[in-house]
Amino acid sequence: MGETEYVYGRRAVLEALRSSAERVNKLFIAEGTRGRTITEIRELARQKKIVTNTLPRRGLERYVPGGEHQGVIVSVAPVDYADADDLIRPYHAGKPALLLLLDEITDPQNLGAILRSADAVGADGVIIPRRRSVGLTPVVAKHSAGASRYVRVARVTNIATTIDYLKENGIQTVGMTGDAGDTLYEVDLTSPTGIVIGSEGAGLRPLVRRKCDLTASIPMHGKISSLNASVAAAVVLYEALRQRLDASPARSINSNPL
Repeated sequence: MGETEYVYGRRAVLEALRSSAERVNKLFIAEGTRGRTITEIRELARQKKIVTNTLPRRGLERYVPGGEHQGVIVSVAPVDYADADDLIRPYHAGKPALLLLLDEITDPQNLGAILRSADAVGADGVIIPRRRSVGLTPVVAKHSAGASRYVRVARVTNIATTIDYLKENGIQTVGMTGDAGDTLYEVDLTSPTGIVIGSEGAGLRPLVRRKCDLTASIPMHGKISSLNASVAAAVVLYEALRQRLDASPARSINSNPL
Protein backbone atom coordinates (compact mmCIF):
# COMPACT_ATOMS: atom_id res chain seq x y z
CA MET A 1 0.00 0.00 0.00
CA GLY A 2 2.91 2.39 0.46
CA GLU A 3 3.50 5.16 2.94
CA THR A 4 0.90 7.25 4.73
CA GLU A 5 -0.52 10.21 2.81
CA TYR A 6 -2.40 13.24 4.06
CA VAL A 7 -5.74 14.56 2.88
CA TYR A 8 -6.47 18.12 3.92
CA GLY A 9 -9.19 20.72 3.60
CA ARG A 10 -12.60 20.47 5.23
CA ARG A 11 -14.59 19.08 2.31
CA ALA A 12 -11.92 16.59 1.27
CA VAL A 13 -11.52 15.32 4.84
CA LEU A 14 -15.28 14.98 5.27
CA GLU A 15 -15.55 12.90 2.10
CA ALA A 16 -12.59 10.74 3.13
CA LEU A 17 -14.37 9.94 6.39
CA ARG A 18 -17.64 9.22 4.61
CA SER A 19 -16.32 7.05 1.81
CA SER A 20 -13.05 5.51 2.96
CA ALA A 21 -12.99 5.58 6.75
CA GLU A 22 -11.29 2.19 6.79
CA ARG A 23 -8.20 3.85 5.31
CA VAL A 24 -8.12 6.80 7.70
CA ASN A 25 -5.50 6.43 10.40
CA LYS A 26 -5.82 9.64 12.41
CA LEU A 27 -7.62 12.96 12.35
CA PHE A 28 -5.73 16.18 13.16
CA ILE A 29 -7.61 19.38 13.95
CA ALA A 30 -6.00 22.75 14.65
CA GLU A 31 -6.74 24.35 18.02
CA GLY A 32 -9.68 26.73 17.87
CA THR A 33 -11.00 25.40 14.54
CA ARG A 34 -14.78 25.53 14.49
CA GLY A 35 -17.71 25.41 12.11
CA ARG A 36 -20.53 23.16 10.99
CA THR A 37 -18.30 21.02 8.77
CA ILE A 38 -15.75 20.61 11.57
CA THR A 39 -18.52 19.49 13.92
CA GLU A 40 -19.65 16.92 11.34
CA ILE A 41 -16.04 15.74 10.89
CA ARG A 42 -15.61 15.27 14.64
CA GLU A 43 -18.87 13.34 14.90
CA LEU A 44 -18.00 11.04 12.00
CA ALA A 45 -14.58 10.36 13.50
CA ARG A 46 -16.21 9.53 16.83
CA GLN A 47 -18.71 7.16 15.22
CA LYS A 48 -16.00 5.39 13.25
CA LYS A 49 -13.64 5.25 16.24
CA ILE A 50 -10.89 7.25 14.54
CA VAL A 51 -8.30 8.80 16.86
CA THR A 52 -8.53 12.61 16.87
CA ASN A 53 -5.58 14.80 17.84
CA THR A 54 -5.81 18.53 18.47
CA LEU A 55 -2.64 20.42 17.54
CA PRO A 56 -1.46 24.01 17.23
CA ARG A 57 -2.01 25.26 13.67
CA ARG A 58 1.74 25.14 13.04
CA GLY A 59 1.66 21.47 13.97
CA LEU A 60 -0.59 20.75 11.02
CA GLU A 61 1.64 22.68 8.65
CA ARG A 62 4.52 20.27 9.16
CA TYR A 63 2.38 17.50 7.67
CA VAL A 64 1.35 19.51 4.58
CA PRO A 65 3.89 22.32 4.14
CA GLY A 66 2.34 25.13 2.17
CA GLY A 67 -1.03 23.37 1.94
CA GLU A 68 -4.28 25.22 2.66
CA HIS A 69 -5.45 22.71 5.25
CA GLN A 70 -8.30 24.83 6.66
CA GLY A 71 -7.50 23.53 10.10
CA VAL A 72 -8.05 19.84 9.46
CA ILE A 73 -6.01 16.88 8.13
CA VAL A 74 -6.41 13.12 8.07
CA SER A 75 -3.61 10.61 7.56
CA VAL A 76 -4.72 7.89 5.16
CA ALA A 77 -3.40 4.85 3.41
CA PRO A 78 -2.79 5.67 -0.27
CA VAL A 79 -5.63 5.07 -2.72
CA ASP A 80 -5.33 1.95 -4.83
CA TYR A 81 -5.35 2.48 -8.56
CA ALA A 82 -7.92 0.56 -10.56
CA ASP A 83 -7.07 -1.92 -13.27
CA ALA A 84 -7.83 -0.56 -16.74
CA ASP A 85 -9.82 -3.74 -17.50
CA ASP A 86 -12.18 -2.96 -14.63
CA LEU A 87 -13.16 0.36 -16.16
CA ILE A 88 -14.76 -1.15 -19.26
CA ARG A 89 -16.97 -3.61 -17.39
CA PRO A 90 -20.05 -1.34 -17.41
CA TYR A 91 -20.00 -1.66 -21.22
CA HIS A 92 -20.03 -5.44 -21.05
CA ALA A 93 -22.82 -5.24 -18.46
CA GLY A 94 -25.04 -3.38 -20.91
CA LYS A 95 -24.30 0.19 -19.89
CA PRO A 96 -22.45 2.37 -22.42
CA ALA A 97 -19.08 3.15 -20.86
CA LEU A 98 -18.01 6.75 -20.31
CA LEU A 99 -14.28 7.12 -19.68
CA LEU A 100 -11.79 9.95 -19.59
CA LEU A 101 -8.25 9.50 -20.88
CA LEU A 102 -5.87 12.26 -19.80
CA ASP A 103 -2.80 12.76 -21.96
CA GLU A 104 -0.09 14.06 -19.61
CA ILE A 105 -2.08 16.29 -17.23
CA THR A 106 0.54 17.51 -14.75
CA ASP A 107 -1.36 20.10 -12.69
CA PRO A 108 -2.85 18.52 -9.53
CA GLN A 109 -5.57 21.18 -9.37
CA ASN A 110 -6.67 20.26 -12.88
CA LEU A 111 -6.75 16.54 -12.13
CA GLY A 112 -8.66 17.17 -8.91
CA ALA A 113 -11.26 19.27 -10.72
CA ILE A 114 -11.55 16.67 -13.50
CA LEU A 115 -12.21 13.92 -10.95
CA ARG A 116 -14.90 16.08 -9.38
CA SER A 117 -16.66 16.49 -12.74
CA ALA A 118 -16.24 12.80 -13.55
CA ASP A 119 -17.96 11.89 -10.30
CA ALA A 120 -20.74 14.41 -10.88
CA VAL A 121 -21.77 12.88 -14.23
CA GLY A 122 -21.25 9.28 -13.11
CA ALA A 123 -18.31 8.53 -15.42
CA ASP A 124 -16.94 5.01 -15.16
CA GLY A 125 -13.34 6.02 -14.62
CA VAL A 126 -10.29 8.05 -15.56
CA ILE A 127 -7.15 6.73 -17.23
CA ILE A 128 -3.79 8.46 -16.80
CA PRO A 129 -0.26 7.57 -17.95
CA ARG A 130 2.34 6.44 -15.44
CA ARG A 131 4.89 8.97 -16.64
CA ARG A 132 4.65 12.73 -17.17
CA SER A 133 1.36 12.89 -15.31
CA VAL A 134 0.27 13.84 -11.82
CA GLY A 135 -1.07 10.92 -9.77
CA LEU A 136 -3.47 10.61 -6.85
CA THR A 137 -1.68 12.93 -4.46
CA PRO A 138 -3.10 14.67 -1.38
CA VAL A 139 -3.25 17.93 -3.37
CA VAL A 140 -5.36 16.19 -6.00
CA ALA A 141 -7.63 14.80 -3.28
CA LYS A 142 -8.15 18.29 -1.85
CA HIS A 143 -9.04 19.86 -5.19
CA SER A 144 -11.33 16.96 -6.06
CA ALA A 145 -13.39 17.81 -2.93
CA GLY A 146 -13.27 14.13 -2.06
CA ALA A 147 -14.16 12.78 -5.52
CA SER A 148 -10.81 10.99 -5.73
CA ARG A 149 -12.30 8.52 -3.23
CA TYR A 150 -15.19 7.67 -5.55
CA VAL A 151 -13.84 7.87 -9.10
CA ARG A 152 -11.76 4.91 -10.23
CA VAL A 153 -8.41 5.93 -11.70
CA ALA A 154 -6.22 3.56 -13.70
CA ARG A 155 -2.60 4.17 -14.61
CA VAL A 156 -1.32 2.77 -17.89
CA THR A 157 2.05 2.62 -19.57
CA ASN A 158 0.91 4.17 -22.82
CA ILE A 159 -2.23 6.19 -23.65
CA ALA A 160 -1.97 5.50 -27.39
CA THR A 161 -1.83 1.74 -26.83
CA THR A 162 -4.74 2.00 -24.40
CA ILE A 163 -6.81 3.70 -27.09
CA ASP A 164 -6.19 0.69 -29.34
CA TYR A 165 -7.28 -1.58 -26.49
CA LEU A 166 -10.50 0.37 -25.99
CA LYS A 167 -11.25 0.07 -29.71
CA GLU A 168 -10.82 -3.70 -29.49
CA ASN A 169 -13.46 -3.67 -26.76
CA GLY A 170 -15.98 -1.62 -28.72
CA ILE A 171 -15.31 1.75 -27.10
CA GLN A 172 -14.86 4.72 -29.43
CA THR A 173 -12.37 7.44 -28.53
CA VAL A 174 -13.00 11.13 -29.09
CA GLY A 175 -9.99 13.44 -28.92
CA MET A 176 -10.67 17.03 -27.91
CA THR A 177 -8.71 19.52 -30.00
CA GLY A 178 -9.36 23.10 -31.00
CA ASP A 179 -8.91 22.63 -34.74
CA ALA A 180 -11.20 19.63 -35.20
CA GLY A 181 -13.68 19.81 -38.08
CA ASP A 182 -16.67 18.76 -35.94
CA THR A 183 -17.79 20.45 -32.78
CA LEU A 184 -18.58 18.55 -29.62
CA TYR A 185 -22.30 18.96 -30.34
CA GLU A 186 -22.01 17.15 -33.69
CA VAL A 187 -20.50 13.99 -32.22
CA ASP A 188 -22.55 11.06 -30.90
CA LEU A 189 -21.52 10.43 -27.28
CA THR A 190 -24.32 7.99 -26.45
CA SER A 191 -22.30 4.93 -27.46
CA PRO A 192 -19.46 3.55 -25.30
CA THR A 193 -16.94 6.41 -25.36
CA GLY A 194 -13.52 7.37 -24.12
CA ILE A 195 -12.97 11.13 -24.13
CA VAL A 196 -9.32 12.09 -24.58
CA ILE A 197 -8.11 15.38 -23.06
CA GLY A 198 -4.65 16.75 -23.83
CA SER A 199 -2.10 18.40 -21.56
CA GLU A 200 -2.49 21.93 -20.22
CA GLY A 201 -0.06 23.50 -22.67
CA ALA A 202 0.51 21.24 -25.68
CA GLY A 203 -2.88 19.57 -25.99
CA LEU A 204 -3.07 16.11 -27.54
CA ARG A 205 0.21 14.64 -28.72
CA PRO A 206 0.21 13.84 -32.47
CA LEU A 207 0.32 10.05 -32.01
CA VAL A 208 -2.53 10.10 -29.50
CA ARG A 209 -4.58 12.29 -31.79
CA ARG A 210 -4.06 9.96 -34.76
CA LYS A 211 -5.17 6.99 -32.67
CA CYS A 212 -8.53 8.57 -31.77
CA ASP A 213 -11.57 7.50 -33.80
CA LEU A 214 -12.88 11.05 -33.89
CA THR A 215 -11.78 14.54 -32.92
CA ALA A 216 -14.05 17.31 -31.75
CA SER A 217 -13.75 20.92 -30.67
CA ILE A 218 -15.56 23.09 -28.15
CA PRO A 219 -16.96 26.19 -29.88
CA MET A 220 -15.11 29.34 -28.78
CA HIS A 221 -16.56 32.79 -29.55
CA GLY A 222 -14.38 35.01 -27.38
CA LYS A 223 -10.83 36.30 -27.60
CA ILE A 224 -9.29 33.27 -25.86
CA SER A 225 -8.68 30.27 -28.11
CA SER A 226 -8.70 27.46 -25.57
CA LEU A 227 -10.09 26.34 -22.22
CA ASN A 228 -8.37 25.05 -19.12
CA ALA A 229 -8.12 21.24 -19.30
CA SER A 230 -10.45 20.71 -16.35
CA VAL A 231 -13.05 23.11 -17.75
CA ALA A 232 -12.90 21.41 -21.15
CA ALA A 233 -13.34 18.03 -19.49
CA ALA A 234 -16.41 19.27 -17.60
CA VAL A 235 -18.01 20.69 -20.76
CA VAL A 236 -17.53 17.41 -22.65
CA LEU A 237 -18.70 15.22 -19.78
CA TYR A 238 -21.90 17.19 -19.36
CA GLU A 239 -22.62 17.08 -23.08
CA ALA A 240 -22.20 13.30 -22.93
CA LEU A 241 -24.59 13.17 -19.97
CA ARG A 242 -27.12 15.40 -21.77
CA GLN A 243 -27.08 13.21 -24.87
CA ARG A 244 -27.50 10.05 -22.83
CA LEU A 245 -30.40 11.47 -20.82
CA ASP A 246 -32.12 12.58 -24.03
CA ALA A 247 -31.65 9.12 -25.51
CA SER A 248 -32.78 7.16 -22.46
CA PRO A 249 -36.09 5.25 -22.68
CA ALA A 250 -37.41 6.90 -19.51
CA ARG A 251 -36.82 10.36 -20.95
CA SER A 252 -38.50 9.40 -24.24
CA ILE A 253 -41.59 8.06 -22.45
CA ASN A 254 -41.90 11.07 -20.17
CA SER A 255 -41.54 13.51 -23.05
CA ASN A 256 -44.41 11.95 -25.03
CA PRO A 257 -47.83 12.50 -23.39
CA LEU A 258 -49.41 9.98 -25.77
